[in-house]
Amino acid sequence: MPRGPTGTQPRGLLRAVAAVLALLVGSALGVPLLAAPATAAAPAPAQGSQWYHAVLGLAQAQRISQGAGVVVAVIDGGVDADHPKLRGQVLPGAGVGPEAAPDGRRDDDPDGHGTAMAGLIAGRNDNGPPEVRGIPLAARILPISTGTEADSTEVARGIHPAVDLGADIINLSLGSLGTATPDEREAVAYAFAHDVVVVASAGNAETGDRRPTTGEINSPANIPGVVAVTGSTARGGFWRGSSLGARAVIAAPAPGIRAPVPTRVSPDGLDTGAGTSNSAAIVSGVVALIRSARPDLDAPNVINQLIATARDAGPPGRDIEFGFGIVDPGAALTRPVSVVATNPLLATPTRSGGSGGGGGLGSPAAASAGPPTGTDGRAAPADGAASPLGAAADASADPGGPAAADGGPGQGRDGTAATAAGGAPGHGSPGHRGVARVTLAWVGGLALAVWSGGLIGVGAHLLSTRRTTTGRRSHGHS
Repeated sequence: MPRGPTGTQPRGLLRAVAAVLALLVGSALGVPLLAAPATAAAPAPAQGSQWYHAVLGLAQAQRISQGAGVVVAVIDGGVDADHPKLRGQVLPGAGVGPEAAPDGRRDDDPDGHGTAMAGLIAGRNDNGPPEVRGIPLAARILPISTGTEADSTEVARGIHPAVDLGADIINLSLGSLGTATPDEREAVAYAFAHDVVVVASAGNAETGDRRPTTGEINSPANIPGVVAVTGSTARGGFWRGSSLGARAVIAAPAPGIRAPVPTRVSPDGLDTGAGTSNSAAIVSGVVALIRSARPDLDAPNVINQLIATARDAGPPGRDIEFGFGIVDPGAALTRPVSVVATNPLLATPTRSGGSGGGGGLGSPAAASAGPPTGTDGRAAPADGAASPLGAAADASADPGGPAAADGGPGQGRDGTAATAAGGAPGHGSPGHRGVARVTLAWVGGLALAVWSGGLIGVGAHLLSTRRTTTGRRSHGHS
């Protein structure tokens, strides 16, 4: 599974390419270009913080919880327990395979990936630059090392000792394309049975190459019940280096994030990179805040608290880029959310209507309608998962939940019902001419999107100067 090196892209040049493409599109269509409305600037980081601290309001959230008493397992290449940012934060863990440190307290990954993820989760704020620090500052890291490389079998084997050694959360900032193996599914089920929240990175798309719009979330993130994390940007947009798909659960900051690494990787012990590995580590940190502040919540309700309070982004409701939205630590710690009986992610993602021309995916509320039914009318499990629990009543009862944010699934932002794609037209549906116009516009728009998307992809490929983190059948970093 790739764990992957980190990197950034030159934002100024990409903006210039975007401007040129806009002019080309306008001239090709013969349409006058209008000045784009000014975009609100991202919150300025306070002194001694990084951009994502300000965007997520971490300072306020940390006044409520710092993750005391919570153990986060990091399954990776090991963790450098002697790094100043992690001194005293790392428990004795375990190693999987002969090349791994038996206690996990040594980073054998060529890029120091495990140390970086551990630092993003629980790095100290009193040793070294204060802006490089974790989220649950009082939580502890349980390192589970797979050595210099890992495959799906080793990752699955690593989950068992993580659970047995007392992890409350398992962070998997790694992954590989394709469906999860039976070993991975069994190991994740073992974690669920022991009340452990499993968080995994969705994976990274290759520079300049967008993956298909569905089905490309990495394993083990694509296992039902796992919190699959995609990437977001400082302005609240979708990070284009992130994978996306129907199993997306939540988004979190991905690019331009500084983290601790062993000095053999960087002389100053710090490095800046981009990837959904970062996103998963940040979400694991937020989950630790919740588990510490709300010890009464079991893992399914911790997950429900996380997704029901996410800040909706993209099409209303769940979508293939942001999942239920961008993680919101403050809301997750303070907003009341109804209790659920089982993991809300064990429902099959289903299409739901939404404004903006795009259908989202089933939100917790939509999931409550029930799983797909077989020909005999009985519920059919999704991907081997248990039947969905129907967190919908919960989300609908909560005015701040994902369903309520924009009028609920199947509705526009104004709360009016939206016609489902493929459904029969209702009153006021267009006649044959209207349908023809819509079809023509759709085909023309699709052709234009393909043409401009190709140019954007080539431009991004040519302008990329560093690699991005990717999630190692060998698994890699995300």
